[in-house]
Amino acid sequence: MKEIHYNIDSIRSKDAIINIIYGERSNGKSYAVKHEIGVLKFLKTGRRFILMRRWLEEITSEKIEQYFNDVDVYKHTKGKYNCITMYRKRLFLSNYNIETGKITRGELIGYVVALSTEQNYAGGSYLDVDDIIFEEFMSRSSYIRGESDKLMNFWSTVDRRRKKVKMWLIGNKISQVCPYLYDWDLQNIVLNLKEGNIKVVELSTGSVDDTGKEITLRCAIENCIDTGTSFAIGRHKDMINKGMWQSDPQPHLPKSVKEYKKLYMIGFDFKGFKFIGELLKEDKNLFWFIYPYQKDFDKNLLIISDKIKNDRHYQRNIYDITIKNDKLKRVLQTFRESQIFYCTDLVGTNFKQAIDFEIRR
Repeated sequence: MKEIHYNIDSIRSKDAIINIIYGERSNGKSYAVKHEIGVLKFLKTGRRFILMRRWLEEITSEKIEQYFNDVDVYKHTKGKYNCITMYRKRLFLSNYNIETGKITRGELIGYVVALSTEQNYAGGSYLDVDDIIFEEFMSRSSYIRGESDKLMNFWSTVDRRRKKVKMWLIGNKISQVCPYLYDWDLQNIVLNLKEGNIKVVELSTGSVDDTGKEITLRCAIENCIDTGTSFAIGRHKDMINKGMWQSDPQPHLPKSVKEYKKLYMIGFDFKGFKFIGELLKEDKNLFWFIYPYQKDFDKNLLIISDKIKNDRHYQRNIYDITIKNDKLKRVLQTFRESQIFYCTDLVGTNFKQAIDFEIRR
C-alpha cells in the first residue's frame, strides 16, 4: 500500500467550532494540526493557539518541546528561528545555539494548559487565541470527572462569547467509551462513520438569540483514512497497523450460541452503550453471552443501568437489586467473570469500560 499523509484541508473547510479528528496512530493528524493550525497560522496571521493536555503532569518542557520537534521551524521562519521552546507554560519561537547550548526566546506563539486545572484559568484573557488543540482526547486509562464540561468551561473562558475560537480534538482509536462522544450524543456517528468520511452536525447550546433562533455549535467529526502500512506486533497491532478500534482479547463461546439453551435475558445500558446478556445452559453448565443492542429494550426486561428511573425494571447493580425475588437474585449471582463470554473482542472491551460495577470473579 502506498503511504499517504493526513490532510487537514477537508475538515478545515467545514468551518466548525468543534473539530474531532480520530484514527490510526502515526498517520500525521497531530502533525497537520500543530503545523497548520498552530505554527503556520501564527506566522501568517499573528494569531496564537493553546495546546491542551489532560493532566498537569504531562506538561514539562521536555515533553512539550519534543512534541514540536518535527516542525521545520528554520524553514518556515526563513532561518530566523530553529526551534520551539516552552517557558512558564508559554510557547516561543526560539534559537538554539549548538555551540553554547543556550536558547534565545523570540516571538510568543501560544500557551500550554492542563484541562485538569481549567478552573485556574477562569479569569484569564486569551483574546489573541483562535484555536485550542487538545491532544489525546480519547484516553488510554482514565478521564477527569466531568471532563467534557471542563473543556466547555475552558472554551467559554477563551472564546468570551465571540463564537470564534475553534477546538481541535485529536485522538487515536483507543476506546469508543469516551465522555465527549456520550455527552455530546456523537456515539452513533462515531460507531458508524466510515474511514475517510466527515460528518457535520449542529450541537444545541440550549440558548436562543435575539430573534428566538436556537444557538448551536457546529461540530465536524472525521474518521481518518488508513494512510499506509505500519509494522507493529502484539494484541493491539490492528489498531496501529489498520486503524481499527483498540480492543483486548475477550473470551468467546466455544460453540455457536444456537447450540445452547437460553434460560434468561437482561439488558445493560451504561454511558450510552446498550448490551443484551443471555444466560445459556449446556448440560449443567451456565454461561452468560454478551452482545450489543441498538433497539429500545422491552418494557418488561430487567435493565442494569446508570440511568436513574422510577421503574423497578431499572437496577443499578446486578449483584444488589432491590426487587424482592430470591430466585432472580440467585440467577444474577451467576454473572461471574469465568462464566461470561462476548460476541467480539471489541464488544467485551466496550462492555467492561462502560459498566460502573465490578464483575465478580
